Amino acid sequence: MIKGIFFDVDGTLVSFTKKFLSDRLLADLAALRERGIKLFISTGRALQDLEHTGMLRDARFDGYVTLGGQYCCDGDGTAFRDAPIGLDDLRGAYEVFKAHPELPAVMEGNGESYLTTVNDRVRQVYEFLHTQMYPVRDPAWLLEGKVYQLAPFVTPEEEGVFLAAMPGCMSTRWHTEGIDILPRDGGKGAGLRAAMERYGLAREEVMAFGDGENDLTMMAEAGVSVAMGNGDKQVKAMADYVADTVENDGISMALRHFGLLPE
Repeated sequence: MIKGIFFDVDGTLVSFTKKFLSDRLLADLAALRERGIKLFISTGRALQDLEHTGMLRDARFDGYVTLGGQYCCDGDGTAFRDAPIGLDDLRGAYEVFKAHPELPAVMEGNGESYLTTVNDRVRQVYEFLHTQMYPVRDPAWLLEGKVYQLAPFVTPEEEGVFLAAMPGCMSTRWHTEGIDILPRDGGKGAGLRAAMERYGLAREEVMAFGDGENDLTMMAEAGVSVAMGNGDKQVKAMADYVADTVENDGISMALRHFGLLPE
């Protein structure tokens, strides 16, 4: 019996073209909560992104796995996982930016995030993300506080310079010119496990929806994994079920396929 569902946001709950949660899905999420099923966001975005964009409208969630699983909190904001990138790796990243100031990135904290610079590549990716650009700040900010995720705007050929300087970290790609860099023991899978422990959920009681590479660890931990029809090939290959696309309300149809909501 499914008691908790984890949802990726971009490309899963929210379309890159329509930009906001659909009316149908908004109603379905409320119906799931009325049935006693706990709902969780699992995203590479920070909480401030979700608030600034308004993309989730007024949907209510019991918990949030954010910043790629590195900062997790209850619906009231109480944190239950707080796992920033280690300082040695951040020092390595800072040296990369000093040597390659032309390589832009988002330095992501909980509550505040900054771009290292703005160029045409950044503008192109942010148009894709339908998100307002963060302010620019010197990369030395990496060494001043907690940074949970570093998101360089780099091609596959360029990403190695960061990974070589951050040996305690791994990366997942979410765009042809964008990766997320996280601690090696992190990711959405780690966030999902923390939420399961927090809420007393067993693996077989958990379902996860995703579409991209950074969802793979989350989907591997869930008892039932669902890939969106618009998702990556590798996500579809590992999923228990492939739904329709986000534009066609694939989540709503999948929920009915599994009998979690009435036809």
